[in-house]
Amino acid sequence: MLQAAAASRPEATGGVPLHVTYAPRPGLLRLTLTNFLLNLATLFIYRFWAKTKVRRHVWSCVHINGEPLEYTGTGKELFLGALIVFLLFILPLVLLAVGTTLWLGPQHPIASALQFAGTLLFLLFMGFAIYRARRYRLSRTLWRGIRGTLVGSASAYSLLTFASFLLKGLTLGWSTPALNTELQKRIVSEMRFGNAPFSFRGNAGALYPAYAASWFGMLFLILIGLAAASGLYWVFFTGVLRRIFDPQSGTNDGFAAALLLAVAMGSFLLYVLYLAVWSIYGAKEMRAFAAYTGLHQARLRLDATGPSLFALWLGNLLIFISTIGIGTPFILQRNMRYFCDRLTIDGTVNIASIEQSREPVLKRGEGLAEAFDIDGF
Repeated sequence: MLQAAAASRPEATGGVPLHVTYAPRPGLLRLTLTNFLLNLATLFIYRFWAKTKVRRHVWSCVHINGEPLEYTGTGKELFLGALIVFLLFILPLVLLAVGTTLWLGPQHPIASALQFAGTLLFLLFMGFAIYRARRYRLSRTLWRGIRGTLVGSASAYSLLTFASFLLKGLTLGWSTPALNTELQKRIVSEMRFGNAPFSFRGNAGALYPAYAASWFGMLFLILIGLAAASGLYWVFFTGVLRRIFDPQSGTNDGFAAALLLAVAMGSFLLYVLYLAVWSIYGAKEMRAFAAYTGLHQARLRLDATGPSLFALWLGNLLIFISTIGIGTPFILQRNMRYFCDRLTIDGTVNIASIEQSREPVLKRGEGLAEAFDIDGF
């Protein structure tokens, strides 16, 4: 009888369509304020537990076919991961750099070489940090009791990421679409939901028209920035305002304040324009990468547009500035909601055939990602 009942369910006999929604829950503001106060009281040691609680809240708002995701990570795992990285990686490097500088002096070639080596080491391990953070979060994300994972090599991904930094610089950025596609292919093709593999099929050719628009828009923006900087220099240092603020009259503080305000406002405006320019390519890349991704007979489709992505980025920027970073949980919520609200899954997934992953689960959190201040999602 149980077998007959199971066979009567669509997921038991074949694939079922999947529908993703974001159902916000109350309490995020209270959680944000509580986390902030506890962070202050513990000199921000509590931030590992705070981050975990925010993820649990946001993850639980994501529903697939009406059933929420579950985040099972812990603050202790994140704390221990960060502590291990600090003791074995960050602290020795800092002591070596400080000791060498004090012994030989900051201008000594060896001290300069160590600084350069530290930068290379940062770039080399950045991909490793991203991959490990993604693996940890997937392994702690469950739907219907099934967890995700990554089955590839973090070291191989790190080397590919490092090579991409070098090639992007050598090509003035024009290799970005091809390299980003290769990085996305590597990480998606190594993703699993339970024992079910994701697939990634597509190339970077379709990305280049949007990238060209953003690249030349950025070039135009740089020219505008240089012209604005030149005009600012003339106005403040050789123009009328420089004569108004006379250092001999004791009003030089007013001149410095006006200059600082002008630089701050100009920098903010240029960054907003930067977001607008790159939202063209960012939206195209998101749409393409979603379309290239599949699971069983299902393919993803993401309705990301340049204006909507720009509005998301600008809103996140304003939240971060206006709350001095305290409102970061709302930025995470906005990002997740944007993705869920615009995601469509075409085709079906044979849920009944998916078994729990047998890959080992990481016992530590995102220590290296914490050290590099990298957010994998």
